[in-house]
Amino acid sequence: MALSHILKYKIVDIAVVLMFFATVIDLGGGLGIKYASYTFALFVILLKRRFPFNKSLISFGILFIICPILSFIWGICNNAELNSAIIQITPFIPAFFLLLLLDKNNINIALYVFNNSLLIIAILTIAIYLLLIVNPSLIELISGFMINHNMGFFGNKDIEGSYFPNVYFKSVLFLNFAFIIFYSKKQYYKSLIIFVGILLSFSKSATIGAIICWILLEINIFHRKNNHLYIKPQKMKLIMIILSCSIFLIVSYWHELDVFYNYFVNALTGKSATTIVRIKHFESLIQLFSDNPRFIITGQGLGTRFYTSGFGRLADNIEIDHINTIRKFGFIWSTFFYYIIIWEILILQKSKLKQYKTLCIAFFSTFILVGTNPLLISPLFLMLMVLVYKIIHYNIQKNDFSLYYNI
Repeated sequence: MALSHILKYKIVDIAVVLMFFATVIDLGGGLGIKYASYTFALFVILLKRRFPFNKSLISFGILFIICPILSFIWGICNNAELNSAIIQITPFIPAFFLLLLLDKNNINIALYVFNNSLLIIAILTIAIYLLLIVNPSLIELISGFMINHNMGFFGNKDIEGSYFPNVYFKSVLFLNFAFIIFYSKKQYYKSLIIFVGILLSFSKSATIGAIICWILLEINIFHRKNNHLYIKPQKMKLIMIILSCSIFLIVSYWHELDVFYNYFVNALTGKSATTIVRIKHFESLIQLFSDNPRFIITGQGLGTRFYTSGFGRLADNIEIDHINTIRKFGFIWSTFFYYIIIWEILILQKSKLKQYKTLCIAFFSTFILVGTNPLLISPLFLMLMVLVYKIIHYNIQKNDFSLYYNI
């Protein structure tokens, strides 16, 4: 019995590791490894059989299973596209699997794998970007492969009328989470790699978010000795590396500095093309709710589309996912969903330990960022939401602080 118990826990841990790694690397599902990991997780769940029937299982069962099924049916009644409705309901399945598989023995492993899988994404971003710089003729080949496998956007990006190589994995908006965790744990080289990966993705929201979070974390750069202020040696090393990278980028793009300046200034002032499109999306959503007030409560349903002036056509996913979620699921479900997220953030913030306050910043910033793309109701964010809940359940509510990310 004892050997069987140990083997089951090892299999559970493997299932959790594979789910996080595969989802980060293959968020779009084009490689197929994401679905293979979910199939293996289902096999482990069926093997394990017994699970505690508690309030959290009931709450997440309603949130992730019952309500999405009802929204799926409601969407079909509102002329939804069946294929689109199926795609939009599937992210809840791995999140619920994870709820059953995560326990006090593997939450640290899950967090470790999640962060280091994102580190791999950053390394791949840098490597592919350098490859495109050295050999631009590979852009079409790499772009074709990545796009065909639904891994993100790869190719030339139009920035204020100028074109630059762009490497944008689907999971890029989660990089900030790993950047914050690595930086708080003083793993500065890893955090630097993540930051460079964010920069090379040319994601305005991710870059601005990383800088803001870095400022929040880096309140205390100095230390006092003999009534004099000194920059902490480790901090100084990191600052020098960042300055060196910045100088390299400035020299490389010396004639295009005004392009990057306008790129970020327009984003901050609401003048960029993407910001204008999001504003039009918002106006179209308000018009939809005005024409169909019941959609505010019930939602329009999964797989449904609406006309948005941002695209000038019918669309089901738009880049203001915090509000588009209300359109799909309705205000009641969305209130429950956002309540759990806000509850998690507040519990982490109220903790006396710095590690949990850092986790709070990482999770909150990720929540904001994924809503700037259609990634809020994605398997990766829903899995992260479950992971944070389990960390709170086992570490904070049970006062077992020794469990926090000791790997």
